[in-house]
Amino acid sequence: MTPEEIELLAGRIAKLLTDRSWVPETMRPEPPGAPTPESLPAWAGAAQDLGDVAPVVGRKTVSGPHRPAYDSLTAAVRGAAAGRAPSPLPGGSGSATTAPEAKVDVRVAVSARHLHISTEDFETLFGTDQELTSLREISQPGQFAADQQVRIVGPGGAIDDVRIVGPARARTQIELAASDYRALGVDAPVRHSGDLEGSAGIRVEGPAGIIELTEGAIVTARHLHLGPNCAKRLGLVDGERVDIFLGEGERRCMLSGVLVRTGERHATELHIDTDEAHACGVKSGDEVTLVRNETEQAEVDETPKAGRQLVTERDVNALAATGQTLSDGGEYLITPAAKDRARALGVWRSET
Repeated sequence: MTPEEIELLAGRIAKLLTDRSWVPETMRPEPPGAPTPESLPAWAGAAQDLGDVAPVVGRKTVSGPHRPAYDSLTAAVRGAAAGRAPSPLPGGSGSATTAPEAKVDVRVAVSARHLHISTEDFETLFGTDQELTSLREISQPGQFAADQQVRIVGPGGAIDDVRIVGPARARTQIELAASDYRALGVDAPVRHSGDLEGSAGIRVEGPAGIIELTEGAIVTARHLHLGPNCAKRLGLVDGERVDIFLGEGERRCMLSGVLVRTGERHATELHIDTDEAHACGVKSGDEVTLVRNETEQAEVDETPKAGRQLVTERDVNALAATGQTLSDGGEYLITPAAKDRARALGVWRSET
């Protein structure tokens, strides 16, 4: 073909493409420049680096020297399928059915000093003819602030009017801030609720009697309650860890490794104690931001190297939503399943 014929053919092809409604705009294998949130249409989630699919000089594939490798082509097709829904990449918002959200706002609940009590200990403190009664319901389903209060006593002092939170539990558990325990002269460990083995002993006084606990006094570890629907939307399960930003200005803090508690009897909110609230300048009802999830357990075929965060398949969605790409030589230590997921989402790069 002559140069004039090639130019004429190119013009006709361009006209046909621009006249067809199924081409929303010029398509590129990679968006130019740094990706900007909301700047790409949903189908941009299927964008692939042509080097991942097209034949590359000098690269041998099982499909032959002039065809793309079938495994690369499969990854491209999966990426295209992901593009049917809102893109998990910066071009679109995450879908509730395709990728967990990387960022979500929840509210903080500051836990004042309180205790949970067993039926036996309640009868000792208040009498066998008394029952635990509700003053008001609290945010977590099925729990309530009780009318009854007690006195907590340690070697260095006492704190009056500590309220019981019902209903009754199998074991009595005292939950005060670290500063409270210092004032009482008690060395209480930071523990999650129910983890009482080897915790501190303390004295509890009621109107009808006294109990001397050999263990049960703890500083409650920060934790995030998630309702079932919210947990599903975020792709989180009970026992996982998340990082959370809270507070504003010079008091802004990041809480790392916050434990997730989820189930039918949980309502979405972050629980911290009064010491943490004062340090970060927040109060109950303030919004905090969940920014990233971390998994403590994962099967990998090598020992993590110092300074490299482990990324599993579940983490890839959140990283992709922030515009990050992954590779073997990058800043993360990547499990095989995570690598497959990254390829499917089109965020895997063969070189750093």
